[in-house]
Amino acid sequence: MQPRRPRLPPLRRAAALLLAPILAGCTAPPGDATAPPGFSADTFTRDGLVSGATATEAGCRALPDAVWIEARGRRECLRYAVGGTGHGATTAIVYIPGDPAGIAYRYAGGRMQVDRVNPIYEATAESRRVAAETLAGAMEGVPVFLMARPGMYGSSGNHGEDRHTLAEVDLLDAALTALKQRHGLRDFVLSGFSSGGLIVANLLARRHDIRCAVIASAPLDLTLFHRGPNGMLTEDFALREAALADPMRSVDEIRPGAEIFVIGDSRDRSVPHAAWGAWVRAARAEGLSVTEAAIRGGDRPELGGGPTYHITARWSLEVAYGCATGWTAERLRAALQAGTPILQPRGQRLSGAEIRAAFAGQRLEGVTWSHWGTRAALSTVWGEGGQRDQYQPAHPGQRLASQRWWVEGDRLCVEGEGCHAVLRDGRFLTLVEGEPTRLLATYVEGPADGQAVAGRAGPGAALADRVGFEPTVGVNPRRFSRPLP
Repeated sequence: MQPRRPRLPPLRRAAALLLAPILAGCTAPPGDATAPPGFSADTFTRDGLVSGATATEAGCRALPDAVWIEARGRRECLRYAVGGTGHGATTAIVYIPGDPAGIAYRYAGGRMQVDRVNPIYEATAESRRVAAETLAGAMEGVPVFLMARPGMYGSSGNHGEDRHTLAEVDLLDAALTALKQRHGLRDFVLSGFSSGGLIVANLLARRHDIRCAVIASAPLDLTLFHRGPNGMLTEDFALREAALADPMRSVDEIRPGAEIFVIGDSRDRSVPHAAWGAWVRAARAEGLSVTEAAIRGGDRPELGGGPTYHITARWSLEVAYGCATGWTAERLRAALQAGTPILQPRGQRLSGAEIRAAFAGQRLEGVTWSHWGTRAALSTVWGEGGQRDQYQPAHPGQRLASQRWWVEGDRLCVEGEGCHAVLRDGRFLTLVEGEPTRLLATYVEGPADGQAVAGRAGPGAALADRVGFEPTVGVNPRRFSRPLP
């Protein structure tokens, strides 16, 4: 039997009844505890990506990195990150991402749903801002915008249902117009990887302020993309075809004027070459200037499933930078075919002592260039004792990897990654390799939380203490034989 609750005195009971509706109106609706006010879920998280999110106009307008969009009956809040504004530039690079890394979809109940996604998808508004600033810093002041598609990276919407649809293109088209007005821009250089490239191809048919468009490893012919090995179309495509934004249906609406680059690896196992080759032929038949180039696609082995040769987002950004800074199409094609870097590292090379002073005891946010397209940024602790720990920005206490690091001569060395020169350019520290030099990783100098991980403070130093590391400037750490926990 449940214990009886004590009855309130009549006056207090009456007051409680009067206040109940008011208090109920002030209570946040049930939903994701990490979501901003006005949002039903946080799509920076895997759970939010799966569920999708709604947003209120007031909640959206309260965010400095969001635009409230109304397009064809849809009202959504689209998030973005930006770096490099404030210098009077009127041309900006806008990067539209592909689908989340390691994602799987299912068609059930008459709609597309996200089945699962790899944890490396998760990010924060701050980590994406750091990534945008890092990219802009490497691109000599060209503003860089990282757009979030509906239902992804903090935006409202439902990624599973919106993916590849006309509605998704409508919303991003309106978002570009909003960004243009907010930031005083004249035109855009668009860079789209994978499904983001599909969106870019469709935007070419709608907008006349696109100076260049770079489309990387993208499904530009959805019929070919959804056709199985047996020649049959998938069920979800057959049932949703009318709602999908197939670039093959809009290619004849593109006006000449923009430089268009289509790049990818012919061995791509995620998006077959035929799925973009057919669009290139159709675009050229319409008299459009299209430069196609074969490049080497990368992989993330930790995602499993064997090589895909699909990750080409880094090259899409390099081509976008080249086009934004006046490189001709022929010069860009030659660089792609030769595999030579378009984005040249800049800065003063650091000595060994300067490297240690810049890295030891610091928590640095940064971008690994070869991973671009699957992750925005990583948080890295360079422990005083010679241990490097990498953390998930969305979960600062979640250590992803640990390696030993040391300084050898005037190079920074990391276990399993080799030794590389370091350049300092203002706030940015860049690891480089090769001749001509190419970007490996770029960090924003100074710890993200404003505190160094010095002495015996911080997760990196604590871990170093447990395994008995010593300062390792100019010392090969292979003599430390105890394994990491």
